[in-house]
Amino acid sequence: MSNETTTKVKRFTLVDAYEKWLSFRESEGIRPSTIRRNRYTMKHFSNVVGKSLPLSSITTTTIDTYRNYCIQTNMKPNGININLRAVKTFLNWCHKRDLIKKCPYVDSVSMPKKMPLYMSDELFNKVLELDWLEDHYKNAFLFYRNTGLRLSEPFQGELHGNWLLVGGDETKQQMDKELSLSMNNVQRLSDMIEYADKSFKGTIDSFKSNLSKTFLKAVREIDGEETKFHFHCLRHTFAVRRYLQTRDIYQVKQEMGHSSVTTTEIYAKFNLRRLEMDFPSLVNNNKSLEKRDLGYDNLGYTQNDKSLTASIIST
Repeated sequence: MSNETTTKVKRFTLVDAYEKWLSFRESEGIRPSTIRRNRYTMKHFSNVVGKSLPLSSITTTTIDTYRNYCIQTNMKPNGININLRAVKTFLNWCHKRDLIKKCPYVDSVSMPKKMPLYMSDELFNKVLELDWLEDHYKNAFLFYRNTGLRLSEPFQGELHGNWLLVGGDETKQQMDKELSLSMNNVQRLSDMIEYADKSFKGTIDSFKSNLSKTFLKAVREIDGEETKFHFHCLRHTFAVRRYLQTRDIYQVKQEMGHSSVTTTEIYAKFNLRRLEMDFPSLVNNNKSLEKRDLGYDNLGYTQNDKSLTASIIST
C-alpha cells in the first residue's frame, strides 16, 4: 500500500465508510427493509460517537461508549443487540477491505433466552370469532398461521401451481425458499393478493402494515392492552404446530426456511403435553391419521404417504 493510499485511509470518516458499506449491500441484493434498518443504526451510531470520527480511530472503547449510551437511554436489550450486530457486520466488512487494520471487539448486551410466543387454538379462534373483523383479515391470519411465512414473503414469491417460490434475494437467509401449499392456502393467498391489488387503497407495504396493526388490535381486544402477542407470533405458532404434528425438527427447519437447525431447535423445547393441550385440533387429527395407518379407515393412506404430510402445509 502506497503512502498516498495510507493517507486516504486515515482521512476516511465513519460516515464515508458506512455509506460505502450500504451501497455495497444494496448492490448485493440485500432487502430494502434491512438496508433501512442498517442505515438507521449507523446514523444512530455516528451521532453518538461522532460523524467526523476517522474510521481508523474506532476501537473497542468506541463500541463500549455506544453500548453504554444505549443502555443509559433505556433502549431495550434486543434493540441494542440488533444495532451492535449491524455495527459488527460493518466493521468486519471494513476489515476485509483493509479500511481498518484491526476489527474492534463488539460486546453484546446479555439477556435471558426467551421461548417463542405462540397462540393456542383457543386464543386464535377467539380472534377469528370477532364480529368486526372482516373475512379477508381472518383468511390472511389463517394463511400466515398455517404457512409460517414472514409478513413480506407471500408478496415476494411466485405461485407455481400449489408451490410458492421465494427467491434467495428476498429471504432473510439469502436462500431460495420453496413451500408446497394446501389448496385452501393457495386460495387464501390468491384472495389476499387480489384484495391488496384491487380493493386496498394503498401500497403493498401499507397493506402489510395494516395486516400487522389489525392483528394487534384484534389480539388486544381478546388478551388485553398489555398483550405480548404480535404478528410474528403466527410464525412461531406454525413452527410449534408443525413440530407437534411431525416430531421432526429437520422438517420444521426446512419449512421455516432456517439456514441452521440450531435456530429451529428452540421449538422442540416445549413440553409436548402442553402443546397437545394448546392444540387439541391437531391431536384429534393425528389420532385420525393413526387409525388410518392401522387400517381403521380405508382411505388409501399408507405409511409411505408420509411425504404428503411433510410437504403440504396445513389446511
